[in-house]
Amino acid sequence: MKKLLIIVCAVFLNAQQLNFELPNDINTTSAETNKTAVIAESNKTNVSDTNITAETNTSAEINETNNTAIVDVEDFNDTYVSFNSKASFTVVINKQRFFKFIPSLMNALNAYYAQKGIDYNITLYNIDTNLSKIKSKDIIYFTTDVNQLSKLKDYNKTFYLPLINKNETNITAKNIYFGSIDFKDQIQKLTSFIDDKTDVIADHTLLSDKLLNYEKNLTYIHTVYQFPNIYYQDLNNSFVIFNTSAGKTAQVLSTITQKEIQTKLTLTPQLGYNPLMIVLTQPADIQKLLIANSIIHPPLIINEDASLLNSDIRYNWMNYAACIFANKIYNKQNSEDQFYMNDFNIYIFNNQINYKTKLYRIIDGAFKQVE
Repeated sequence: MKKLLIIVCAVFLNAQQLNFELPNDINTTSAETNKTAVIAESNKTNVSDTNITAETNTSAEINETNNTAIVDVEDFNDTYVSFNSKASFTVVINKQRFFKFIPSLMNALNAYYAQKGIDYNITLYNIDTNLSKIKSKDIIYFTTDVNQLSKLKDYNKTFYLPLINKNETNITAKNIYFGSIDFKDQIQKLTSFIDDKTDVIADHTLLSDKLLNYEKNLTYIHTVYQFPNIYYQDLNNSFVIFNTSAGKTAQVLSTITQKEIQTKLTLTPQLGYNPLMIVLTQPADIQKLLIANSIIHPPLIINEDASLLNSDIRYNWMNYAACIFANKIYNKQNSEDQFYMNDFNIYIFNNQINYKTKLYRIIDGAFKQVE
């Protein structure tokens, strides 16, 4: 198998430049073609047909601490790959909304195909592109709008949705696959420990509101606080659920310790499975913390390659889901197993990635699974 050479060019993103644009048709090919991979600076235009294997400083909360925590990883490097194997697909995403996320996503996909050593091509389109004009038959489609999914059934294409779980919609179609973490299952497992007064910390983000919808009918819900407006004394003798990012959760946990608030248990779904929870807290802050996680044993080689590209599949569940779909697309286009994603040791059942939820605590500076 040919050795791969990936030349990474730095990406300079201006977080204040809200009108970030990428060309509508950006091609990504594998490093095996020995072409230099370049991603344009966010303030430049007219850079069509540009190759992407980009280094990025996006998802900073995750990437800056990428190697902080110790978690289990596995290497499922038992797959034979023919020199004739290829993969080709399209990513459709809201470039303005996800402009910080795009380089991390593309580098995660590059990392996945790099370890397979195959020729591949990825085109990138904005969410407002006419789908009929896209030549690819396989599209990883980043949307959170379940009301727009019915229109996808009419296309002679297969759509893979990393941001939506099948339990969020009644849509059933052979050409639509769902890939989001099962947050509903995570909330159910976490709240099985609750038997008394419960307070929720939220922050009005889209995901936070989704989690709150799963929690609103819990018997013991007392108060929902919107970060940072929290009456800390009310958290005394309460169970506390966090629907906030790792940085915000760590801040609240530290304040609880500082104010000598005695909670019964603190609970967080996937958002809390982040090394920032270790970096930004003291042992006393996380002593009662229980975390739900569905990224179980990420493949070692893929994760190492992603890290070299300043990306991540260990803690970034959107990258993780997209790479599982990249495995699915590869298998489909090369007449391999359509249900078992061999590179991730995970199955797709009824058009949904079959995640399992495990519970973790932070012990001695690492995430430890609760048996």
